[in-house]
Amino acid sequence: MEWTVVINTWLKEGKDGTGNLLDYPWDTTVNELEGPMEREIIIASHPKIPFNIEVVVSKHFTNLVINPLIPTDAFPLDEKMRLYKKLLHLNTDLNLMKAGLIGYDDQPVIQVDLDLESISMQEFNDALTLLIVGAQNLINLLGLQEKVKEFMLERFKQFVAVKLSEGETEGDILDFLTCRGGLDAEVAEEIFRQVTVLINENGAKKDEEEIKPKDYKGPMYG
Repeated sequence: MEWTVVINTWLKEGKDGTGNLLDYPWDTTVNELEGPMEREIIIASHPKIPFNIEVVVSKHFTNLVINPLIPTDAFPLDEKMRLYKKLLHLNTDLNLMKAGLIGYDDQPVIQVDLDLESISMQEFNDALTLLIVGAQNLINLLGLQEKVKEFMLERFKQFVAVKLSEGETEGDILDFLTCRGGLDAEVAEEIFRQVTVLINENGAKKDEEEIKPKDYKGPMYG
């Protein structure tokens, strides 16, 4: 679809260190969605962002979605009611963005719907920004900030392990962590040190699955 190509290009072309989220160079995959309507989905990810962003493109609209993968169906009733009330408040606190529930286990999602008839690159960038803000608000509401931080730290370690296995130099890996990952130099160096010590202790041979970067499976599963 024509708009899928345009939006995918917006996401992929960019340079780290810029101010706008759309100016980041996002890693993307594009797939068709099954169903009666013709739709395609772009899955966008970036090392700085713990959540994948799903961009669903149809004939007239595009829907930007973040699903932090937090099941709430097992929450106690009073806790669920408090959370759902806060989600409703999010709908009025931020323009364009809406919060809702999907799936049998009632996962909260943050979504922005844009009309392709009038969409612009700036409007798409604003939508991305709102998604990230909304998802962070959701994590804060659930008190899962530390879980997400732990996941991000583990993911950076996984990135380092993979890059070492692919023969990248220490300088290249530190550049990745600081430029693409947005880490301070001291934090990046400490992560690199921890991974290299672990590899040296356990031997050079690692099962491929052990050093594969983790897919985001939600802060509840970290």
